[in-house]
Amino acid sequence: KEIHFLWDSSSEACVWQNGQPVQGLTGSASNWGDTPTRTEFILPRPTVAGQKIDLYVEAACNGLFGVDIQAFTEQTGSLAQAELGLFDRDAWDLYWDFIIVSEMAQELPTNSPRGGQALQAANAFVNLMRLDDRTTWPAARQIARDFLAAHNGDGQHNISAVGHAHIDMAWLWPIAETRRKCARSFSTAVRYMDAYPDYRFACSQAQQYAWIKEEHPALYEQIREKVKAGSFIPIGGTWVEPDCNLPCGESLVRQFLYGQRFFQQEFGITCSEFWNPDVFGYSGALPQIMRLAGIRYFLTQKLSWNQFNKPASHTFLWEGIDGSRVLTHFPPADTYNATVSVKELLFNLNNFKDHDRSRESMLLFGYGDGGGGPTPGMLERLARVRDVDGLPRVEMRAPSEFFARCEADLHDPLVWVGELYFELHRGTYTSQARNKKFNRSSEFLLHDLEFLAALAYTLHGTAYPSAELEKLWKLVLLNQFHDILPGSSIGEVYRDSLKDYTDVAEHAGALRSEALAALSPESGAERTLLAFNTLSFARTEVVELPPDVQTAQVSAGGAALAVVSAPSLGYAVQAPGGAGEAVTLSEHDGRFTLENAALRAVFTPAGELISLLHTASGRESVAPGQAGNRFLLYEDEPNSWDAWDVDAFHLEKPLPLAGARSVRVLERGPLRASLEFSYDLSTESTLRLVVSLSALSRRLEFACQADWHESHKFLKVEFPLNLRAMEASYEIQFGHLKRPTHFNTSWDMARFEVPAHKWADLSEPGFGVALLNDCKYGHAAHGNVLRLSLLRAPSYPDENADQGEHSFRYALLPHEGDLQAGGVVQQAHAFNVPLLVQRSSAAPIERSFFKVSSPGVVIDTVKKAEDSGALIVRLYEAHGSRGKVRLSSSLPIRSAWLTDLLENEIGGLAWAQGGAAFEIKPFEIVTLKLAT
Repeated sequence: KEIHFLWDSSSEACVWQNGQPVQGLTGSASNWGDTPTRTEFILPRPTVAGQKIDLYVEAACNGLFGVDIQAFTEQTGSLAQAELGLFDRDAWDLYWDFIIVSEMAQELPTNSPRGGQALQAANAFVNLMRLDDRTTWPAARQIARDFLAAHNGDGQHNISAVGHAHIDMAWLWPIAETRRKCARSFSTAVRYMDAYPDYRFACSQAQQYAWIKEEHPALYEQIREKVKAGSFIPIGGTWVEPDCNLPCGESLVRQFLYGQRFFQQEFGITCSEFWNPDVFGYSGALPQIMRLAGIRYFLTQKLSWNQFNKPASHTFLWEGIDGSRVLTHFPPADTYNATVSVKELLFNLNNFKDHDRSRESMLLFGYGDGGGGPTPGMLERLARVRDVDGLPRVEMRAPSEFFARCEADLHDPLVWVGELYFELHRGTYTSQARNKKFNRSSEFLLHDLEFLAALAYTLHGTAYPSAELEKLWKLVLLNQFHDILPGSSIGEVYRDSLKDYTDVAEHAGALRSEALAALSPESGAERTLLAFNTLSFARTEVVELPPDVQTAQVSAGGAALAVVSAPSLGYAVQAPGGAGEAVTLSEHDGRFTLENAALRAVFTPAGELISLLHTASGRESVAPGQAGNRFLLYEDEPNSWDAWDVDAFHLEKPLPLAGARSVRVLERGPLRASLEFSYDLSTESTLRLVVSLSALSRRLEFACQADWHESHKFLKVEFPLNLRAMEASYEIQFGHLKRPTHFNTSWDMARFEVPAHKWADLSEPGFGVALLNDCKYGHAAHGNVLRLSLLRAPSYPDENADQGEHSFRYALLPHEGDLQAGGVVQQAHAFNVPLLVQRSSAAPIERSFFKVSSPGVVIDTVKKAEDSGALIVRLYEAHGSRGKVRLSSSLPIRSAWLTDLLENEIGGLAWAQGGAAFEIKPFEIVTLKLAT
């Protein structure tokens, strides 16, 4: 007979047998209400009386969604059931037959043919069947079988159902628990495939497969066999399901590079669909990144949550900022945790917005977020609703099969151009500010390390740290998961994340120093400085000198400063020097003026910027009668989703905030002038602001040290500008986009808070102002006001979120012309990536290793190829223009190829006289493989 082990606890658990995880269990405290979701484990057959079977149950003191501290009771971690029972398969089958018929009777209109027939069949079933008389069961089941045997017509809608167990890498639990969730969920999926041959289970996130391979090799081999059989389906093509607003472009490239390589190496599969159902908005750069990574299709669910405007279509073509398109699908059930109820199937059918264009949609079923996946009950439902008149056709299919059917069936699809902005969870651009700063600094540190290590490898044969770099990149990618980087996880997740970022900083920093040492020119008797520039344009800047060279340099206000220069992606050895121009700081009528040849800034003692004159154009940047650099504190009590959301009404509740309580002069020039302002943000929180202008700078810089101890407050800084523009420009990955500065429509109003990377810009045809930052992502532009979001203070799910000390910088950059003419892209990069300056004793020399002919083209990445000694050089067009560009190099390049983002060659490129010329389109990403 069929014997089940029954386990019900207010916890997640996993059954182990013979040293291996064999199935997950989830009891009553599963956060899906009080109904247990998975309490049975079928013992291997045959079973014999007196037989001894050893089972171990590993239980975690949490439900699917961690432990809600506020709801913690003595029941948390309790055990309600642990026993063996004989399973009645006939009763089980009887139950599910009736469930489908009765749900159709409840959900279909009673005045429709099938609704009436369902009601009649369900009533006849109940009247005929008696629980205490098993002889009545076959006839009752026959009634159900006869009703369910009526098939659909050829024109019926088709649903492709696929099971999954969307497992957040971290959220209300730490990553360590996620590893256990994977073992529970995947062992369960494999086990059910033996009982249900049609079962299709899709799983994204290569990192989760890698954990299983490392920790549970026997289970991993079972997964590999099921992958070969087509039952266990790797999808997505990324290392994790990342946030898509905050990671830089190269980070998104690496998500696909490492994810696709893993799936190819382990399973011989290159994913064709990007699977990211639960992410808080999608950058307009993604379609191009997807296409260049072998992805043709995209699936998400989250935009069904939009606060004001729902998506106009469920199946459409998404066109990115460069013109690349991917076929995109939103499952119309509006959930990725479907249970395959009749109600859900009918909602899927009735909610689908594209019946005039397509007969295909997808249903994602199984418990997700906390994992677990489909249950036997869901699979029993699917076995009965495959082709039943009154319901859509439902068949389990792989996502790739669905998209192929969808693509063949789709007629005259709608096209959505630009970003897929998520009208909710806007607070995730700001929450957990330290974590976001570590992300930005880690990205640039790895950028620098790869370039320097690739040069050392090419020029001197120094070992390239491939394994170390891959490990460090994967730590960064893991922490870009869509509930870690956005700031929506519990505090323990951020304590773990800090350890990862510290590891990246220490190891990548040491490797960068080694590469710099290998590249430094041979020493002599000189007293010089070596300045290494890891950006693709020449720079001359005032820099602070390292401690070991301070005594030999010009000093101002206690800081050792010098002017240094370096060419594009190269270095210069030079004698330390001053500047031909100077900056001054003066005081008059209680106001402070900082002035160099490019700018004149006037501050009040309260820290307000009342004038910022762009000298060359004579244009005033600050709106007349108003003041910039105003710190604003808002009450921040969102309706729901504390760490996730900020609602529009927060802008209606500013809190009183006085100006600076003190000001003092730190530096008066000639190389840099600085003022320090001190603020009391409240009785608990303070802020120290240093405003500085260097002799050669075109930007006014602000450096903040905040000691933040608020609750449900939102700190911003704003600049009312002497400009009028209907749109503002914002940097995203590999380019930028424009968003309205007005609230004409509900779509415009919904974007009251938007994500951007290193800059936002407000420009008229002849003049503009950009707001730069070194670690912030939340922005707003309304009318003539540019605003930068600085700090939040939510209390859920991390009650201590953002409490304590923070440091961050921003800058104001007036410029002639639009953002392209004003060099905003270059200035924002320079603000984020300092020159690497160190003492040298070599003779003066200058060398550039790579440069491009167009100021609108950015060399974003230089690294060694994954599978050869060639160099990978990745560029992108940043201005939205097109034309011919020439890449040149002083390295002994022999040949060049164009590649995709996975480094597969897609075409040759003529390399002659130290360079190659090619056409580039607006916002196009170009990757070259160069052999030396």
